[in-house]
Amino acid sequence: MARSVILLSTPTSGTGSLFRSAVAVAGPAFRPLRWVDEFHREGRMAELPQAVPPPADHLILFNAPERFNHRMRLGAYRFILNARDPRDLVCNQYHWQFSHPSPQESAEETAARRARVAAEGMDAFALRVDNTAYLRGILEAARRIAPPDRLFIGYAMYCLHFDLVAERLAAFFGGTVQGLERPQRKALERERVENLAGNRFWVGQHWPGADTAPGRHREELRPETIAALTARYAWFLEFLKAIDDPLVKATYD
Repeated sequence: MARSVILLSTPTSGTGSLFRSAVAVAGPAFRPLRWVDEFHREGRMAELPQAVPPPADHLILFNAPERFNHRMRLGAYRFILNARDPRDLVCNQYHWQFSHPSPQESAEETAARRARVAAEGMDAFALRVDNTAYLRGILEAARRIAPPDRLFIGYAMYCLHFDLVAERLAAFFGGTVQGLERPQRKALERERVENLAGNRFWVGQHWPGADTAPGRHREELRPETIAALTARYAWFLEFLKAIDDPLVKATYD
């Protein structure tokens, strides 16, 4: 048996693609488990902060870090941590207001919410929405996980340096990219940014507004909004600069 691996990620940060890449690299020795989806589907989200994922032979997607159980024994697992620049994250969230499904709403409620958000505009939305709880969940876990048991793969590295990410994923699971079976390599290659247009699983095929590169906030938000968000999330931007690869540290400036 092998310790389960938890992919702990904020929502809307290329999480689905990274999970599929990790599944491809891990191979049949690890059973994929979309842990949060199960609780959501069963109406048990309130139980999630006390739940303990299976400790062996699973690759677990946990994309609700504000509900992560920090009281469980983290040494029983290994972790892939995924996050992105919070200024880009909120831009993504704005676009998804108009396309992401909201099954808890009626059609009338969805239309009314979208009208309010459209009238509000992206800058006001970005200042109103506070993602601190998501980001704290990632940061607090990262501080407690032993460095040998964690691999940080940020959105910037995933988009800009896919081959290096693939090598690091393979090494984390005890192998190499060259040692993967052909179906594994094919599944991995589908997740490369350049190949997303032909990937039916990519969220951008279904939910317009998905992006494929860091830095969208510089194009979509006013300078004064960026300055306010930079100040609000300075603590997390410093964390990203410290934990991410030097190749992409400049993206967090």
